Amino acid sequence: MTPAETAQGEATLRGLLDLVRPDLARAATAMWRSVRTADAYRRWLLTSYDLVVATAPLLADALAESVRRGETELARYFAGQVTEETGHDVWLAEDYAAAGGDPRDLAGRVPGAAVARLAGAQYYYVRHAHPVALLGHIAVLEWNPPLKGAAARLAERVGLPREAFRTLAAHAELDLGHGAALERLLAGLPLDAGRRRLVTTSALASVRGLVELLAELTAPPVSPAATAAGETGPDRTRPDRAAPDPTLGAAP
Repeated sequence: MTPAETAQGEATLRGLLDLVRPDLARAATAMWRSVRTADAYRRWLLTSYDLVVATAPLLADALAESVRRGETELARYFAGQVTEETGHDVWLAEDYAAAGGDPRDLAGRVPGAAVARLAGAQYYYVRHAHPVALLGHIAVLEWNPPLKGAAARLAERVGLPREAFRTLAAHAELDLGHGAALERLLAGLPLDAGRRRLVTTSALASVRGLVELLAELTAPPVSPAATAAGETGPDRTRPDRAAPDPTLGAAP
């Protein structure tokens, strides 16, 4: 694998994500504009907790599979990521408590189907294709960080203390470093055409899953009674065409 071919892997992924970024940005913008109350923000925290609680175990699976396959460079990267991401679910639990939520809400939660589909696709790719696929998922998340200052502006908007926004504020900084680390890995990782296709397929699956998840968060909550009656609320599967909100960024 030549340096030009490995660089092509990163360029292909970057180019693909640039093409689909407007869809993700519109969905994120619509979601963040809908977060105008403490209840709406706590709903975002609960959903984020459901997703983040799977992150370290997913990375650990990718690490184990990389070791099994003798993928030394991938294994080294995933080992570092496990360390970096462990405990972020605790951060979200603390933010939820600071936002006035009952920590007992987190125990025994049944994650929504959109969360399960988003994380579950990566478990499938890691276990049944190749752990390199997870890099596409990570790229979608780490290359779309929250904007600096977004947490403070959101705190003022919804009327909650800044202690309830520590995870959001931290990721505005952390994701920049994580995104750069991923770029360095992709620049040096030998990726043939099949593995490049797997990484980009994983990335596209994650974009689609995030758009679905953000649309669910944007839609007003549906009561159990309404769900039983077959009322699902407005159709949010296609996010509105509002321009990206520069105050909050394209991703949570």
